[in-house]
Amino acid sequence: MTTDDMIVEKVKVVELTLEDGSKFLCRGGEEAVLRTWGKYPVVSARWTEEEETMQWIPESDELPDGSIMGW
Repeated sequence: MTTDDMIVEKVKVVELTLEDGSKFLCRGGEEAVLRTWGKYPVVSARWTEEEETMQWIPESDELPDGSIMGW
């Protein structure tokens, strides 16, 4: 696997407010906000007008030597 396989995505930074008034930033796009909303007592979400670039290499069963990982 090479860096040519890298996925690059711009995502919005969202400030989430919890029931107790505490706030934290959520990065990772709309899916990340929805997952967080399901796990924590979020009462509001506000886009901070910031965007960040996320990049990652997809998970693979291929090992660096070219062999395939088996379970």
